[in-house]
Amino acid sequence: MKLLKTLATFASVVLVAAHSPVPIDSRNLSEIYAAAQKECGVLHVVYGGDEHNQADAISNAFLAQFPNLRVNFTVDLSKYLDGKINKALFQNKLYADVAIIQTLQDFDDWKERGLLLNYKPPSFDKLWTSLTDVDGAYIPVYGGKYLLHSSGALDSSQILRLTYYRELAHFGPFVFNSSVIPAEDIPKSYADILDSKWKGKIVLTYPNDDDAVLYLFTLIIQQYGWQWLDRLLEQDVQWVRGTASPAEVMLLNTNKTISFTTFPPRAGWGYVPPVSDRYMSWAQSSSIFKDTKLPETAKLVQAFLISEAGQSVYLQEGLPSVRKDLVSGNETIWDLSNTDYVIFHQFMENRETVEAWRFAFEDKIGTAQGLSPLIDDLFVV
Repeated sequence: MKLLKTLATFASVVLVAAHSPVPIDSRNLSEIYAAAQKECGVLHVVYGGDEHNQADAISNAFLAQFPNLRVNFTVDLSKYLDGKINKALFQNKLYADVAIIQTLQDFDDWKERGLLLNYKPPSFDKLWTSLTDVDGAYIPVYGGKYLLHSSGALDSSQILRLTYYRELAHFGPFVFNSSVIPAEDIPKSYADILDSKWKGKIVLTYPNDDDAVLYLFTLIIQQYGWQWLDRLLEQDVQWVRGTASPAEVMLLNTNKTISFTTFPPRAGWGYVPPVSDRYMSWAQSSSIFKDTKLPETAKLVQAFLISEAGQSVYLQEGLPSVRKDLVSGNETIWDLSNTDYVIFHQFMENRETVEAWRFAFEDKIGTAQGLSPLIDDLFVV
């Protein structure tokens, strides 16, 4: 934990030290709203996710506070959204005005090509700087963390039972129906999932179909070696597309009882991280495209996302704030011993390495089968 805090602090110092001529917007939300109301048109926001309702909470909160604006939130897989965005950019068009996505390497590429609007909304100085572009070309929106720290045996009082997470910015904790699985059976490591008692009961997202899950699997392989995957494949795993899908499968089929690539689908479900094995986290981030015809409306979206009102939407869903001054309980996203929020971004930037890992897993597991999770018939949550 001390090492992760040191790395986070170091990254923060580097970014703070970097010179940026971009000032922080001194206006409040009401003043930006007044400017936005002078613009005409619909602002298009794309939102990375694998179920259509995953932007509902934040979009409803925004439109409730700013009813005179027309803002459309479209949810799709980040890896499809960035393709649509890049295709439009190649044609000198805009597919979206604002992008809130997981493919963090795109932000660096778009900034380098001069395609993003450098904008520091109010409260910019309250963001964790190690997750934030120094010029405001992109900002973190939400992260994910578990609220339970545990070592040794778990009893029923230590199992984290959560309300439904509509979005989650980490994968790796074990998700299960805590009314079905006894506390003493909960895995403490990814090695434990290889126990024969889990055969035929595991549902996982294809790592070769989702970069966040891919990174999680690279961490596991780096710890346990490829023999771990060989043994996992003997467990009769049900592989699915999308990170909401494992939870949906478990709701529909009570014979499927555990996953570590999804989030709790209902209140009362368990959510327990491995005791010491590393798992992945990231901060979903947002940017404005420089050529937007509605710059003030886009700025208001960015400002709202990191405002107290916007962050409260994610806090209510169990997600921590990306602001240093808004803490859930006494914990921040850095109070974690076996995950961090910086390295995934670095992993995503090295596309040659990402693709090498992807094809290595695809060779073992096979190509991802099934429809996009946004158009399949699994949605039940």
